Amino acid sequence: MANILIIENNLMNLEMAAELLGRAGHSVFKSENAQEGIKLAKLKSPDLVLMDLSLPIIDGLSATRILKHDLLTENIPIVAFTAMAMESDKEKAFGAGCSGFITKPIDISTFVSLVESHIKTKIEKKNPCEYQDIYLNNVKKTSDSRYKWHKILIVDDNPMNAELLKEILEQINQSSFVAYSGKQALEAANKEKFDLILLDIMMPEMSGFEVIKRLKSDPKTKDIPVIFITALNETDDIIKGLNLGSYEYIIKPFNVDELKARILNILKIQDLQDQLREEKNKLDLIFKFSADGIVMLNSSFKIVSCNEQFVQWFGSYKEEILGRDFHEFFNCYCKESNKCAGLEFLGLNSFSEISVKNENGEKIYQINYSKIFENESEAEGYVLVLRDITEHKEIEKQKETFVATLTHDLKTPIRAEIMAMELLLKGNFGRLTEEQTDIIRDTLYSSKYMFSMVDNLLTTYRYENGNISLNLEDIDIIGLIKTCYKELKYLIEDKNQIISFEFMENNIIISADIMELKRVIINLLFNAATYTQEYGKIVVKSEIKHDEVQISFIDNGKGISEQDISMLFNKYTSHAKKFRQVGTGLGLYLSKQIIEAHGGLITIESEENKGSKFTFSLPLAHSLV
Repeated sequence: MANILIIENNLMNLEMAAELLGRAGHSVFKSENAQEGIKLAKLKSPDLVLMDLSLPIIDGLSATRILKHDLLTENIPIVAFTAMAMESDKEKAFGAGCSGFITKPIDISTFVSLVESHIKTKIEKKNPCEYQDIYLNNVKKTSDSRYKWHKILIVDDNPMNAELLKEILEQINQSSFVAYSGKQALEAANKEKFDLILLDIMMPEMSGFEVIKRLKSDPKTKDIPVIFITALNETDDIIKGLNLGSYEYIIKPFNVDELKARILNILKIQDLQDQLREEKNKLDLIFKFSADGIVMLNSSFKIVSCNEQFVQWFGSYKEEILGRDFHEFFNCYCKESNKCAGLEFLGLNSFSEISVKNENGEKIYQINYSKIFENESEAEGYVLVLRDITEHKEIEKQKETFVATLTHDLKTPIRAEIMAMELLLKGNFGRLTEEQTDIIRDTLYSSKYMFSMVDNLLTTYRYENGNISLNLEDIDIIGLIKTCYKELKYLIEDKNQIISFEFMENNIIISADIMELKRVIINLLFNAATYTQEYGKIVVKSEIKHDEVQISFIDNGKGISEQDISMLFNKYTSHAKKFRQVGTGLGLYLSKQIIEAHGGLITIESEENKGSKFTFSLPLAHSLV
């Protein structure tokens, strides 16, 4: 039975083909990439190679050419094993050196017989001699997988020299392709991507000097490193070779270990240069096509680089911008000449906004920045990304205005609806049955809740637009809490919840806007009742610490996860949806705005399934301090 090498990057196809051939009695070697497959073909000398054409890094056509140009593998039959079944695909496969074509997906009933039809008795290799056995033994002993794989072009008109270089490259895990003339070398370099070229100088028709000139003049091949390996040892030749762009100039006969070291060193340098070029190309594309303005500053905040978008926004030419101080540059454009819209560098938040005025009007930019560190202690520079959010802000403003107008117009009919139901409950229009009373009471409760949501939306708009002015007066916060409780008493009693008040004093006087603070207390009481189960417990307590009063609302309800707590006071963040409740997500956001406007602080402690504790603190009235 035959030894068959399968080179296939689809693991399912690879295992299926190996299983079918193994059952038929064949020995199977497997590889998922061309690099390893080429090496296996040279070491195992299989009777047949099944070659996938769609391989990573080195495709199947390139791998076939490499095998067909190698003395050790040129007579091994290679069958294309691929899903690409167009006539043009077959032509390419046969042109590369394949002797057969098997299409995927695998037909289990015919696959083995198809493969076996391509297995032939291996033809004796060219130059039959002991060299092959010696070569294979040396490869097994000296080939080192520690070295990264590369593809290297050997250019030498002497076959013996070329084979010696191939052997040396195999020992350091490098693949090679041989060209026996300068013309062949140029053709190969334009068709394939090589990581290094080993170039002889004295060749017929075209010398190595002429070859390197053409390589360096072609944008496609100019970055390929070249090492001259030649018998020319005159100083003038060495200088000429180096001046033409060669990385090394090695004179024959050479020391094998020294040659390996030099080749590996240049390949490492080339790998690093390729990485740098790749990263630079990515950055160039980002700089060129980014819709955001990108700026790089040095440690003194001088602009050292910027992209075209930034230039379009702030200058006619890049030369006008580079080298300018970032603060001074933006001060020229800001609404306030002595302040850069809060842009105190390094005091800048990760996402800050800046308003800029110039001849084109006013624009709003969001700025995100990162520090560049050479070491952990001191920043060497900064990268800033500016995004034009003017249109977004305008749309946001229009939405807010629309919501404010709508909610303002809704308040009047809802208030009228509430008053009408309250009159009905008072019996102003006749006696109601118990069932009618229950229905109207439920409807009244829903209407009041709706009014509260509408009022929250309108109040939020006013706070954010600076249209709120607090009407401060001395009030008894304990009395206010009791008044608020009466408005929600129906809700709490309906769920059979127990509420207790633990006040340090009966009268605690603070200076506050009674209507605004009432919003906060009702919202916190309502949340406690809503998210606490039936027969649950709610505690409202007060403490006086230093010159502040702390009011806490404690429940043993559903609690809040640690993840949700971090976002709880954000705008339009609602915990209600999780428990299938209705809410605008503005209650806690608005409560935070109101408490902070009074010079206070609101906090939360909570644990899922154990309850929550909301606490706000406010300064005591000056008369009590």
